[in-house]
Amino acid sequence: MLRSLVTRARAVLESFFADDCPFLAGAVAYQIFFGLIPLLALIVGVLGFVYGPDQAQREIVQIIREIYPSATAQETRIARELVQGRAVSLGFGVIGTVLSATAVRNSLELALAAVLGREGRRTFLRGHLETAAFLAGIAALAVTSFGLSYGVAALSGALREAGFGTVVSIALPVLSPLAGLLFGYVFFYLVYRALPRRRVSGRVAANAALVSALLWEVAKLAFGYFTRALSLFAAYGPLAFAAGLLTWIYLTAVIILIGAEVVKTRGTA
Repeated sequence: MLRSLVTRARAVLESFFADDCPFLAGAVAYQIFFGLIPLLALIVGVLGFVYGPDQAQREIVQIIREIYPSATAQETRIARELVQGRAVSLGFGVIGTVLSATAVRNSLELALAAVLGREGRRTFLRGHLETAAFLAGIAALAVTSFGLSYGVAALSGALREAGFGTVVSIALPVLSPLAGLLFGYVFFYLVYRALPRRRVSGRVAANAALVSALLWEVAKLAFGYFTRALSLFAAYGPLAFAAGLLTWIYLTAVIILIGAEVVKTRGTA
């Protein structure tokens, strides 16, 4: 069994470099990086009007920490500045998110097509409908994740007040990574089922999603540790957050394409 895993991992890595995936990941990361700006603006605008500036700032800090595993105190300043301009953020965020989300989706689709190939052509209407469906799925996943995070935080506070602080301190470090793994798995599964231009079976997409979700959780832990312990981006000064975030997005794009290579080496339906 171990030999089979090693052989399969070697095949995936060889195919990864043969398909120029490091270059493709850079193109995808570029689109995602700039796509995050209007998305954060939209989130800031909505949260600012729903919760008020103070609660919105705390929620934005939490979202940034979930996106970027090695975030420091700098994200508090960024969140405060974003919330102060929330009126402009909402209008800019709605328009920008629609445009940037389409660009991100197209870049992922083209990168996956370079790895997996394509079957036929999608009509203009079908392409936009599939884009809308994919974005709706991602939005539903994000809302669910946010709702669960909010519920867990409220439940943890209630349990601590009731004298169950020890239980909370033990359970949270165990449940948080499992929740992250679950949502990562669903996200990658949606990517491998909805975006390729050729049909991928549910079983193959599930296997690739599991590999990518596990790699993503390990990468989050490793990236957070090394960037804090070694101060890898300190030399960038005020641009340290942007440099670190772009690097993390690039690693995420690499993991997406590794999953695509898992699909390729296991075959498609």
